[in-house]
Amino acid sequence: MVTQMLDKVYKIELPLDFPFSFRTTNVYFIDERPRTLVDTGINTEASFEALKKGLEDIDIGLSLNSIERILITHGHNDHYGQAKMLSSHFGARIYIHPEEYRRTRSVTQFLSLLESQLLKNGVPKDLVNEGLRNFQSTLKMADPLEEAFFLRDGDTIPFESMEWQTIQCPGHTPALLCFYWEEGKVLFTTDHLLKDVIPPALNFPEYDPNFRSSILREYLTSLEKIERRDISLLLPGHGEEIRDMKGLIRMIFTHCQNRRESILSILSGREKTPYEIATDLFPGYSPFRISFAKTPEVVGHLEILREEGMVRLEEKGGKDCYSLA
Repeated sequence: MVTQMLDKVYKIELPLDFPFSFRTTNVYFIDERPRTLVDTGINTEASFEALKKGLEDIDIGLSLNSIERILITHGHNDHYGQAKMLSSHFGARIYIHPEEYRRTRSVTQFLSLLESQLLKNGVPKDLVNEGLRNFQSTLKMADPLEEAFFLRDGDTIPFESMEWQTIQCPGHTPALLCFYWEEGKVLFTTDHLLKDVIPPALNFPEYDPNFRSSILREYLTSLEKIERRDISLLLPGHGEEIRDMKGLIRMIFTHCQNRRESILSILSGREKTPYEIATDLFPGYSPFRISFAKTPEVVGHLEILREEGMVRLEEKGGKDCYSLA
């Protein structure tokens, strides 16, 4: 499905065959030289055909050969999966943050660290194994990137009649890039801001298995960073466009404050692991979603509460246990 969002800016929805809540990924085609694709979707036949048809629906003369540049927002399969194939077959240059580039080339290491983090946060072993099998099944949906050009915070991305700026927004991933078109008051937000997910699922840390995540704090700081910009339209990586950025950001901050108050209430009288807290917070959610989406979010809130002296952490039997300070 193709939707014209602005003059020369088109959203193409690509099918997403993942064991998560979203059924499509939004990629964006900018019909101005150098013709640019923002993200690529997963590397499946259905996604490839949808992208090909989407370009043809924009203009009868467009094809995959028309793509001259690919901008990757972050290193998740549903956003970079087809990039290597499109680049090698059709010649488009790939641009990505160097830290996210490394992510695309170290998935096996990430899964090993993910396993240790899940167990440390109290997720039962059988759920860990199920989740890792699901993640393993998605590896074929993305090829590790090879040749790429690097973008960093504040870099300029030129077109014939406009310039974009990169804004690094840690949170969903450590070096996620949003793309800001100041003149048009437009921000391509990828998974940093989504209309119906507050906040988006947050990643476990990837480097040191003993590190405890401050990624929610970084996410909230990133929101403050973009809130200062003059933006009237957000184009996200999933779902519908957003036209009230400041209202959404205020709602997220209120949501997070309420979430921390709920966590403190749950901890009243006993200590719990992050997984146990997440289970209490989200009684209607599947164990899989609690393990891989909500437990990381809870860890982020717990670390903010620990920084503020509200909770304390002890490691018991290889698990992180939190209690009121």
